[in-house]
Amino acid sequence: MLGKIGFFETDDRPDIAADRARVLPALRQQLQSSGRAVSVTPALGGTLGVCFDAEIAGEKRFLKTHLPGADARASLAKEADVLVRLYGSTIVLDRFDVRLADGTARLCLLMPALLPLAGPMQPAEAAAIAGESSERLGDWRPDHLPSFQLYLASAARALETLSDRNLIEQATAAETRRLIARLEERLPKLPAALCHGDFGPKNIMLAGTELRVIDWEDAFDGIAGYDYLYWLTFMENRAFLPTAAFGRTGLAPDIERAILALVVLLKSYLAVRSGAYLKHAVPPQARIAEILELSR
Repeated sequence: MLGKIGFFETDDRPDIAADRARVLPALRQQLQSSGRAVSVTPALGGTLGVCFDAEIAGEKRFLKTHLPGADARASLAKEADVLVRLYGSTIVLDRFDVRLADGTARLCLLMPALLPLAGPMQPAEAAAIAGESSERLGDWRPDHLPSFQLYLASAARALETLSDRNLIEQATAAETRRLIARLEERLPKLPAALCHGDFGPKNIMLAGTELRVIDWEDAFDGIAGYDYLYWLTFMENRAFLPTAAFGRTGLAPDIERAILALVVLLKSYLAVRSGAYLKHAVPPQARIAEILELSR
């Protein structure tokens, strides 16, 4: 999520569609140079995606590169490192540089074309998958890993912005600020984990019959249990909040509530920065208040 927030906090941000159009011919030419039959088309979707669907020698593939800049490249390299750590060479089939017409290069990941889940996932299964990923990764950490402190800094900006725009009531802002301060105070004693950062329904996919967690670009050094709580904040999982918000992470209930409030606050802030909140059925005040009012 921090990658998206950073993108929309920047006034001089790249045109994603135009950037995708610049990458496509270079990528197509490079793949065709191998002499294999290749077709490549843009894969639309995702907030910051510069991705492509491909068929190479009769096999369906997915290609992922990044927006201009060293930070974007480092984030994709981090994702590749995590995927290799989790799944060996079964997801990242290859990684290579694509040379563009302007002389710059983009890192590109070649992956199999995974399939979406057949139906909704239940909280117990989501918690198990998040826990399994965390267990596999253990104490290992990739390079260029943000800390949880960046989330706390973003939360301060989010509260200020939502309050200034009268999108959150004063009492709601005060209670959210109190919870996040409590989370920051307890942070040194909370169990650490390499967190996904965008652990949602669309990022859990199937490779054959095996579940795979993809899109680790927003991975950060965070708190064990964060990813499951983040999963609960997606609108399609909202119905689970009253019964599944507490008791599945091993964290104290007040910390679970604080993480949920932090995530919904940051999601609301992202929606405001991007303008998406204007089309949302549930406004920021209602979303955050819902978390504060959950009974445990």
